[in-house]
Amino acid sequence: MLTAVRLSEMAVAAPGAAVGAGGDFEVRRVVQDSRQAGRGDLFVAVRGLRSDGHDFAAEAAGRGAAVAVERPVPLPAGTAWMRLADSRWGLGELAAVLHGRPARRLHVIGVTGTAGKSTATHMTAHVLESAGVPAGYLSTIAHRAGGAASENASGRTTMESPDVQARLARMVGAGARAAVVEVSSHALEQGRVAACDFDVAAFTNVGRDHLDYHGGPEAYLRAKARLIELCAAAADKGVPKTAVLNRDDDSFGALAAHPVRRRLTYGIEGPADVRAEDLAAVDGGTAFRLRTADGSASVRLRLPARFNVSNALCAAACCVALGVNLEQVAAGLDGFGGLGGHMERVDLRRGRAAGRLLRDHDGRPRGRRSG
Repeated sequence: MLTAVRLSEMAVAAPGAAVGAGGDFEVRRVVQDSRQAGRGDLFVAVRGLRSDGHDFAAEAAGRGAAVAVERPVPLPAGTAWMRLADSRWGLGELAAVLHGRPARRLHVIGVTGTAGKSTATHMTAHVLESAGVPAGYLSTIAHRAGGAASENASGRTTMESPDVQARLARMVGAGARAAVVEVSSHALEQGRVAACDFDVAAFTNVGRDHLDYHGGPEAYLRAKARLIELCAAAADKGVPKTAVLNRDDDSFGALAAHPVRRRLTYGIEGPADVRAEDLAAVDGGTAFRLRTADGSASVRLRLPARFNVSNALCAAACCVALGVNLEQVAAGLDGFGGLGGHMERVDLRRGRAAGRLLRDHDGRPRGRRSG
């Protein structure tokens, strides 16, 4: 059970927060849904696409909750409340404070991109684990804090920030030393990864997606690039803040222009810090030579296709950024069995005829490239 934190203490720890009244109110939970708010809760009024939480602040306060708002709203007499500069980003900061800022007790890798980010997220966590670094993950497909993974039933790649912080806290409680978080462009725009204190910002590729929401490809790329900005500004945990960039992708130049302490590049087609050479199709997968500054090692990836080699290089670079050595990375990639429902191999036999197909359960048009 979480230890209650006084509203005044939360305001001091959360950037841009100031108590208006009731600083001694003890907060036991941070929520953004007024219907869930009650005694001991802090309801954060967030402006959404279809509704504005400020319209429900009085209702939450009437049920005994404290309230955090961006602008003045009518509240019942005696309500404990605080003011936030930006309630969307403040929501994550306040949730992080309540959970003891778990991201600062983990090395956190954020993985984003148009395609391949789920695969790269799971690969990275697998390689870390195989190298002796206990790691949890949050992905479109599943979450793991410790022990067995559970399905991501939220319907979102990246959950709302109180859920993200709660999951990170579970990882800390389970003894994890690292967390790998799949990050969507919506999450970056909407502050769902506030207070994640990233150490590595990794990119698979940036194409054209969610343009109805972002308004155009330039805005979409800017949203993705925010991951580098969050990483560069995050709390220092003894690891150089690193952007992991795909040297083969058209987004490379724009992303490389964003300042960060260290960049690690990966690629197949030309010079890069982490590179794949001598690719060859093998039964059900791809063999290649993995080359880094420490030398080279052979990898037999149990996933087919060139784009999965690129995903593997992204994962490799993330692990190199956290100090995993070349041999450990290669061994971890060898042992990765893939994602259920993504590029699943099916053997077909009918009479004397035999064949093999790859079934991808991602129904989007680019499904063969998607993670």
